[in-house]
Amino acid sequence: MRFLGMSLATVAMIALAAPAAHAQTVSFSKEIVPIFREHCSQCHNSRQATGGFSVSTFAGIDKGGKGGKVLAPKPEDSRLVKLLEGTAQPKMPPAGPLKKELIAKIRTWITQGGKSDVDANAVVVPESSVPSIKVPVIKVRVPSLPEATALAWSKDNKFLAIGGYKVVTIVDPTSGKVIGELKGHSDKIHDLHFSPDGKWLAAAGGPPAQQGEVKLWDTATWKEGRTLVGHSDYIYSCSFSPDGKQMATASYDKTVKLWDLTTGAESKTLKDHADAVYAVAYSPDGKLLATGSADRSVKVWDVGSGKRIYTLAGHTDMVFDLSWNQKGNQLTSVGADKTVRTYNVNAQAGNQARVSNHDRTVNAVAYSPDGNMMATVSDDKSCKIWNTANGSATQTLKDLGDGLISVEFSPDSKMVAVGGFDGTVRIFNTADGKIVSTVIDLPKAAAPVAAPVAPVKPAPAKPTAAPKK
Repeated sequence: MRFLGMSLATVAMIALAAPAAHAQTVSFSKEIVPIFREHCSQCHNSRQATGGFSVSTFAGIDKGGKGGKVLAPKPEDSRLVKLLEGTAQPKMPPAGPLKKELIAKIRTWITQGGKSDVDANAVVVPESSVPSIKVPVIKVRVPSLPEATALAWSKDNKFLAIGGYKVVTIVDPTSGKVIGELKGHSDKIHDLHFSPDGKWLAAAGGPPAQQGEVKLWDTATWKEGRTLVGHSDYIYSCSFSPDGKQMATASYDKTVKLWDLTTGAESKTLKDHADAVYAVAYSPDGKLLATGSADRSVKVWDVGSGKRIYTLAGHTDMVFDLSWNQKGNQLTSVGADKTVRTYNVNAQAGNQARVSNHDRTVNAVAYSPDGNMMATVSDDKSCKIWNTANGSATQTLKDLGDGLISVEFSPDSKMVAVGGFDGTVRIFNTADGKIVSTVIDLPKAAAPVAAPVAPVKPAPAKPTAAPKK
């Protein structure tokens, strides 16, 4: 009887455990991939593998990222589960936590071995299926101007180009009169340059997290000539080669591309930065290329081979802009560490010559055409004019407003234009710092509408006391 009792108990336990033992296998391709596609692929795809992690293939998922493998035999040991549940940081996905049932499904899949039911290298999340970023539409409640993100002064002093949101405004710098508007850009204009012969105006930008674009405008007709489309994110900076035959572009996608302007074809892709590339510029002789990045470095490249020659260290935060002097023997970079760093450079090596500073982030730098001055603009509301011979600040233009983001000298070096985040563009005399003109001024706010005044009701008459008897 004792044996029979034990046998019946054993049978009962087996019966209870049977459903778990025969739990339905979770399909990687049908159940796990849709989760990755909807919630992870915006940042972790074949174009933009943030943290070195991509969900485009099972092989990429199994490999993991810069933090190591994300899968382990047990769910509680898997970095993927820890990130999803918030027991490891940063909690994923950034937009908000996954539903518990989705995390449970991933846990079950890992418990069952975390295997793929398709070829490991098969693309399960193609680029075409990556959800596009949804940008909220925010209605403007007060008069505003698009930020003056970029400035370009033509060498004949006929035009000052101003980059804004989806449009480039062409003005007469002498009178401030608007000559025309170049429309059709997909997003914000991040950089502007006239070609060395003055026949073309390049406007760089593109839709964020989608692609980069540079539109080339014919300055004789102001008609679009060609659009260079490349990069997997928007272009922050562009530069014409001195002979006008080539263009370099720097992108948020961490790469630099070289383009043949005769055909419009991409000729080289330069990869060595570990983060977004904010600045690019050819040396005056066209043999070298300098780039500045959010990875806090300035790199110098050989244009012919496309190889990095050396890296200039010194910045302790993101590098936002850089500019060569006219001789090509000095390079100045600026950035979020509030510094203005000038390097002595040649084709073999470079070393830091001097360091100056602003009180806050420095957003842009430009050398004057005569080579005697350099201008920088900063979040400290100032534009500084520097003597390039000794590095001293000869003019400090103060209280120019928040977020100064662009600066450009006139062809004769007698004036400097400054553009701000608030949309204003002002021109100053470089000799005495006095304002010459305001090309674009802040819009005047509409007079506030007075609230309706409610009619005043007469106070009720006080009751008259009854006469005493």
